[in-house]
Amino acid sequence: MTSARHEEIRSLTGLRGVAALLVVIAHYWSWTKVTPEGALPSMPWAGAADIGMAIFFTLSGYVIALSYSHWDWRDRPGSNLTRLFFYRFARLYPAYFVFVLIAILTWPDIQDPLDPAARSYIAPHLLLGQAWLPVKYGGELVSNAHFHVSWSLSVECALYLAFGLGAIVVAVLPAWRYRGLVLGVASFCAVWLMVDAAWLYRQTLMPVGWSDGDWYLWLFHFSPYAVALQFLLGVAAYRVSLLSLPSAAARLASELGLIGLVTIQGLAIAGRLDHSNDALPSAIATVALLIGARSESIANRLLSRRAIVYVGTISYSLYLFHPMIPPLALHGRFFEVYSTKAAAFHAVNFASSIALAIIFATGVYTLVEVPGRRWIRARADRLLGLQRPLAAPAFEGTS
Repeated sequence: MTSARHEEIRSLTGLRGVAALLVVIAHYWSWTKVTPEGALPSMPWAGAADIGMAIFFTLSGYVIALSYSHWDWRDRPGSNLTRLFFYRFARLYPAYFVFVLIAILTWPDIQDPLDPAARSYIAPHLLLGQAWLPVKYGGELVSNAHFHVSWSLSVECALYLAFGLGAIVVAVLPAWRYRGLVLGVASFCAVWLMVDAAWLYRQTLMPVGWSDGDWYLWLFHFSPYAVALQFLLGVAAYRVSLLSLPSAAARLASELGLIGLVTIQGLAIAGRLDHSNDALPSAIATVALLIGARSESIANRLLSRRAIVYVGTISYSLYLFHPMIPPLALHGRFFEVYSTKAAAFHAVNFASSIALAIIFATGVYTLVEVPGRRWIRARADRLLGLQRPLAAPAFEGTS
């Protein structure tokens, strides 16, 4: 293992910060409103949350491959799969446990541990399997239930498991020329066909009482299955980044990636690109950025600025807890129409919510995320008999 695998790639941390801000800004535009929903002007950053999530999942594929593909998956498959579980548990769960406690304290209907309905609600969320199957919680899709944004953590966990199992399969297969390319293309096509079949046969597959819209949202947005395409593109970006690309080619890829993301956002704002169709183009643009992440490009210099790198560093806590912040920051005034005065109050709510969310995320990152991750990893290494714990990449992270 080389030290390059463990150095921080600042542009990737900054890219994660951009993704987090896209999600937070898109949500806060509506969540901090001071007028009825119908009076709120159209969001000027249409599709920002979808683009941000596509960046997250594609970046996750790259980072997971960078962090764990060099392990000895052939001779120690079970040990490494267990270690992958512990390391990702250490990354996700300390902050998530705080999130779960707050959610339970917030919603009385899930507070009674003796209530079977409460247990059936909480158990899949504690295990982070809530998005794997088409299930509604309290009559709501997983994205709108009490644990809202945690759907993406559930998706990530499914993708981690798939990565570990895939790494074992690849390791035990005989080597041949272009093996990685062939298996990568085959995996992408297989997932694509599976998702397409799930939509084609939706009337047979979807639960009773679900509409086509419910099935569409779960299958293409909130389940691991369609999102796996973005994750696979991130893994492919890592494989390409291992090639000895000319520096000019790497710079060009980076610049085109940033231009692509800006163009996609512009098309979404102009109404030329529907929100349901911007995830895969965003993932492809992100792939270009990832391929050129170590180059001396203008895009990487912008993404390596201190402020956006800081947001990227705390992005997991920022994403996880941002839905809880607006009620703490909102001003009590309410208007029937979006007047100049209403816009001013909206702006104050919007800005104060973002500021408070960053402050709160900083506290969780410092007091919970970092010490929790170190404590769990150290004990996992000891349990697995590792003589010297392996340092986690500084930018290792998730949605």
